[in-house]
Amino acid sequence: MLRALSALHSGHAGVSILPLGTGFGTGLSVAAQMAFEVLPGSALPQMVTVVKNWPCVTHKTLVAHIFSLLYELDYEISKVYKNEQLWK
Repeated sequence: MLRALSALHSGHAGVSILPLGTGFGTGLSVAAQMAFEVLPGSALPQMVTVVKNWPCVTHKTLVAHIFSLLYELDYEISKVYKNEQLWK
């Protein structure tokens, strides 16, 4: 899915996973991001990011959480291009 998003939006998609706090069982901060190569002065942002903590009440596995974040990232990128009506 990362390769598909990168190709579809002409950017570089990635996922970052960082621990929340210190100690055992503090959870993870998961970020899905898309970096764009934009010209100086462009109205488009250089990066679009979606961040949510895991574990969460919606997703039992980390893989499901990441997959959902990538769909949400795609939606946020569509807002940048003013195409959010395609999702409705």
